[in-house]
Amino acid sequence: MQAICEEAAAVMRKLIGMLKDDHFKLDNASGRYMPVVVEQVMDRPGFADVYSVAHYGEQNGDLMADPEMTFGEWDGQFYPLTFRNDYLGFVQDVVSEGDGREPVVNESQQRELAVFAALWFRNIAAQQKI
Repeated sequence: MQAICEEAAAVMRKLIGMLKDDHFKLDNASGRYMPVVVEQVMDRPGFADVYSVAHYGEQNGDLMADPEMTFGEWDGQFYPLTFRNDYLGFVQDVVSEGDGREPVVNESQQRELAVFAALWFRNIAAQQKI
């Protein structure tokens, strides 16, 4: 499995360090950029914790992920698990489970999400001044 790079992991650690009651919203950009929302979301076998990081917009009164990614934490590393963009109707889950079989990781998709996360977390750090 492909973990996110250390630069992105450092931003992730700062974000989860701000968690209160399993979630928080960070908006240090005075409306210039979308706030970032971080939540501890679920248990997933093989990971200590799973976190969601998202930007949300609104369309017709509904919150829309733009995007949302989940990351599993294991042994001090963060591994991309899912990607969602509601405006595009696009969802990726890099781990497929079912039928009682061992989970299968789509390594190619996960590497792509790790690369995207590096860029996205660099933008979040700059935009939110963290």
